[in-house]
Amino acid sequence: MNNNKVLVISPTYNEAENMSSFIKGVIETGCDLLIVDDNSPDGTSKIVTSSNYFEKSLFLILREKKLGYGTAYIEAFNWGLNKDYDYFVQMDADFSHRMEDLKKMLLIKKDFDLLIGSRYVEGGGSSGWGYHRKILSKYANKLAKFSTKSHINDMTTGFRLYKRNSLIEIDYQSSDYNGYSFLVDLLSKSIKADLKIHEVPILFVERESGKSKMNFPIILEGVKTLIKLYFQTNRK
Repeated sequence: MNNNKVLVISPTYNEAENMSSFIKGVIETGCDLLIVDDNSPDGTSKIVTSSNYFEKSLFLILREKKLGYGTAYIEAFNWGLNKDYDYFVQMDADFSHRMEDLKKMLLIKKDFDLLIGSRYVEGGGSSGWGYHRKILSKYANKLAKFSTKSHINDMTTGFRLYKRNSLIEIDYQSSDYNGYSFLVDLLSKSIKADLKIHEVPILFVERESGKSKMNFPIILEGVKTLIKLYFQTNRK
């Protein structure tokens, strides 16, 4: 093992508009890319399999139907661990997570157990969000920090870089959550495992094409998760 193999993981559903450019951007950083596609009707998986990078530095897990965000990552982490990757990046394929921020994280990947792409530290932020979206995100993160007794400012970010041993240590497969609550749960597990965590400032860019996956049921699920985690944290 060369201790440098990096796998970027991106769950997708209807990302055909972005896929070719996204693949090119990730591969140019020197990382391998694993797409987990829930049988997108727009042909996302066909763009992956027709790429010149396919089965070289680009790989695909194609699932029969929409099975959820959390299960996509669990399946992908299992795949990557079996292939002996050393680092695992969670990254959205809609360009809300920028390649320049990925490059910043890659430069310091050896120094920490877990890197968090953070909107809520100095130098971080978001672009293209309306007032209500910003308020929702800000206070969701405040609630997440309170619920988990965490020092992390951006608990709900989906842009992260884990070391191999970090994933193994936090037992990600035991998560009870499947939506975006999976992100909060994994970070809570990482904090409890006393991993060395660092927040890297990023600019989150609202997607220009396609449809956002954030909706009211996802938000409601997140609130329920935070309440549950609060009582788990304070149960003695």
